[in-house]
Amino acid sequence: MLVLSLIAAASVALSATPRYADCVTLVDADLEIGRIAAQQWVNEGGGADARHCLAGADIKAGFPKLAAVRLEEIAERDDAGDDYMRAQVLNQAALAWLQADQPELAKAALGKAQKIVPDSGELQLTAAKIYGVEESWQDVIEAVTTAEKAKIVSAETFVLRGRGRYIFGAYERAADDVVAALSLEPTNIDALVLRGDLAQVGIKIDVYFAPPNR
Repeated sequence: MLVLSLIAAASVALSATPRYADCVTLVDADLEIGRIAAQQWVNEGGGADARHCLAGADIKAGFPKLAAVRLEEIAERDDAGDDYMRAQVLNQAALAWLQADQPELAKAALGKAQKIVPDSGELQLTAAKIYGVEESWQDVIEAVTTAEKAKIVSAETFVLRGRGRYIFGAYERAADDVVAALSLEPTNIDALVLRGDLAQVGIKIDVYFAPPNR
């Protein structure tokens, strides 16, 4: 199974205020102090952006369930932003539920987001991750392909689609996904594992991608 990505607190900023930026920076620099500061900001009536910073701190502290609940609550607030922003926050909630091994709750949160922004390629990537956990490989393939058409891609979901194609015996198509994943992340472990699995069935990928720092 692919390791599900953590939600970065700054991945969707609810506001560009200096205090939000300072909160995120403090959480990254010192999680314990940053989480206390974020909670204090919430207690002071900091609003949606304060709660969003705190949700990011919850994720980093290893409390994805708490973060997921908080993110869903943020999406319902009047100060959560426009429809796009609400959908992004619900998408983050879905990823947090996945991190907490709650795929059904992840699917419910994602469904709310898709009702708000039905044509989002980014939401299709999250759907692919949920389908991957459920091992619904045809759905994985379709979701990643839809996202790719919208020019939204990630190494993680390329590997998911490649795994689905491998399971269905479409080895050359799976190899294409391995190459695509490694072109984005040359050290992606799951892509390298799938590359090895393909070699076992006679599909060798003789392409080397140097890590970015090289």
